[in-house]
Amino acid sequence: MNVRLPFFLIGLSALGACASVPAPPPGPATPTVADQHRITVTQTAERIEVPVSPGAITISPAAQAELRAFAGGYLRYGHGALVLSTPSGAANSDSASHIANDTRRALVDAGVSYAAVAGSTYDASGTVDAPIIVSFSRYEAQAAECAPIWEQDLAHQSNNQPWDSFGCATMNNLAAMVEDPADLLHPRAMDPRDSGRRDTVLDAYREGDQTHADRSNNERITISNAVQ
Repeated sequence: MNVRLPFFLIGLSALGACASVPAPPPGPATPTVADQHRITVTQTAERIEVPVSPGAITISPAAQAELRAFAGGYLRYGHGALVLSTPSGAANSDSASHIANDTRRALVDAGVSYAAVAGSTYDASGTVDAPIIVSFSRYEAQAAECAPIWEQDLAHQSNNQPWDSFGCATMNNLAAMVEDPADLLHPRAMDPRDSGRRDTVLDAYREGDQTHADRSNNERITISNAVQ
């Protein structure tokens, strides 16, 4: 009798059992709150129109105030260039040219770098009062809609998993509070290192001196002998 046959059959049974195990579902094994209630980040555009009156060579005080607020928004969450579009072929082309230059100066005075303002033109043929258009790109965050609590049974979770809307309100609050939604897409660039401080520490190390700053007595810790 061949004694190897039972072991061979057992091996085939084990292989068959392994082959019958279904593949795991795609995605993380245990979804997190961020996986279940994803925040959608979309790119949009902000724009403002600066009116051009016939014969005008400077912008009005009201337009200056609006440009300062608009420039502040660009400095906070703007991406790319701040595009200044001048009408081309309009009846007020001469005034528009003066207003465009004055608009650029107002933006620079508000803190925008001169190099960040990109000049452009748009077709305004036949328009009598074509405005100056200033625009920039920004990002907006939109969280998923939360399922109503009253439609869920929070007391009976047979699969030992959180209910459907668990953490959804937190993700909605994050989408509403984040300063620049682009931070949800990728981290910001790091500031350059302090080369001067690094050279000072390396020079002290080469000379055999201490590489740390001097500490005062207020920074020292004394352990009491009362507790033994």
